[in-house]
Amino acid sequence: TEVRLGAGGPPAAEGAEAKEPAARARVLRNALLGAAVLLSALALGVSMMPFGGSGDAGAAARDDRQPVADPAAPHTTARTPAASPSASAERSASGSPSTTPSRAATKAEAGRKNPGPGPQGTSSATPGGHPSRTRAPAATCRVAYHLDSQWAVGFQATVTVTTDKALTGWQVAWNFRDGQQAGQMWDATVHQDGSRVTATAADYNRAVPAHGSLSFGFIASWQGENRPPHGFTLNGAPCATG
Repeated sequence: TEVRLGAGGPPAAEGAEAKEPAARARVLRNALLGAAVLLSALALGVSMMPFGGSGDAGAAARDDRQPVADPAAPHTTARTPAASPSASAERSASGSPSTTPSRAATKAEAGRKNPGPGPQGTSSATPGGHPSRTRAPAATCRVAYHLDSQWAVGFQATVTVTTDKALTGWQVAWNFRDGQQAGQMWDATVHQDGSRVTATAADYNRAVPAHGSLSFGFIASWQGENRPPHGFTLNGAPCATG
C-alpha cells in the first residue's frame, strides 16, 4: 500500500504544478483583453464627443483674418445709415424724453422770459399786475364855436381858440357835418377840401402869447341841416371844444 501510495503521489503533484502556470496565463490574458476592450470603448467615446472649444477658436481665428484691400481699388468710406423717421417715431412713442425742444416750445419760453411790447396806445402792466390804460395827452387848446346868425341858405359864425402855449403862427382846422361850404372869412384865410376846412393866421395876428386866444369869423352856406362842426385842431394837435 505504501509503495502504491508512494508511487502514485509524485505524478499527482507534478500535474498540479503543471496546471497552475496555465491558469495564471489564462487570468492574465483575460485581464489584458478586458483592459483592451475598456480602452477601446473609452477612445470611441472620446472621439464621438463634440469639440466646441476648438471649433469656436477656429471660427474666431477665421474671423480675425481681415481681407487685404486692393491698392488699385478706389478708397471708399462706409456710411452709417441715418435713422429712419419711423424709428424716431417709435423711440418717441416708447416714452423716452426728447432732448431737443420744439420750435414752438422755444418760442413760448422766449416769450415768457422776454415779453415783447404790448399794443401801442392800449395798456401797460403796473407793479400790482393790473393793466392800466394809457391816457391820451391833455389838449393844450380849447375851441368855442358860436353861430352868430343863420338865414335860408347861409349863416355866420365865430371861432375863438385859447392856447396854453405861445404861438408864432397858427392853423385852425375842423370838419363840417352836413356839407356846409365856407365862403368869406376875416382875420384868417380859408381853404376847404371836402368837409375839412382850414383857417390860417393873417400877417397881423400870427403871434399869440401863452394862455392867450385868437379869433376869426366866416360866412358859409348850408342846405337841409346846419349842425356845429367837429374835430377841431390847432397846428395839427386836437383841441377840446366847449
